Amino acid sequence: MIENNIVNAFLIIVIILFLLGLVVPLILIKKRGKDPHGMHDGFSILSKLTFLSISLWIIYILLRILFNEVWGNFWTFDLLSFDFIIITGFVIITLGFVFEILGMITLGINFRIELPKEETELVTSGIYRIMRNPIVFGIFLLVIGSFLMIPDIFTLIALIFNIVTFNSKAKDEERFLINRFGKLYEDYIGQVGRYFPIRLKTSNRKE
Repeated sequence: MIENNIVNAFLIIVIILFLLGLVVPLILIKKRGKDPHGMHDGFSILSKLTFLSISLWIIYILLRILFNEVWGNFWTFDLLSFDFIIITGFVIITLGFVFEILGMITLGINFRIELPKEETELVTSGIYRIMRNPIVFGIFLLVIGSFLMIPDIFTLIALIFNIVTFNSKAKDEERFLINRFGKLYEDYIGQVGRYFPIRLKTSNRKE
């Protein structure tokens, strides 16, 4: 049986790396004289809740680690409490970081938390050759992996909340990019799936 302290240590590292992976690029972009935050005028209500959803996920994971003895197995899905599922969580979270890092590195100076105020380039190289939103996909993997490692009702709620809000944000960003880049981005949508390399050619609906 994998010890709780191993799971807790891993999740603490996950949160630290996630925050560093967010803060460091923003600092570097700001040093280049750009606005790293951007604007959220074009976002829907759901999209504006992404900061809340990811914050609640981080806070709950930390509380669960710090007060594990008090929390016990409260509303835990015991059917998922097996070592191979925890190991699967490890792997999924690691893959999530890979997608996030590749996405941020490929975007470079074009990365923003929200919608860019300045002119930016349309990036379709690197990881963006196989998916349009690797950073959002990476976040999905982080919350899914954390649920597998702490399979309780609250991590499940956090998982659903983050997927709903970040998927909404991804859609709003794509509408913004269509307005900014026009047919160039529409053609890109027709060739590359939002989160997966395989795009159904028989469907005329934009993912």
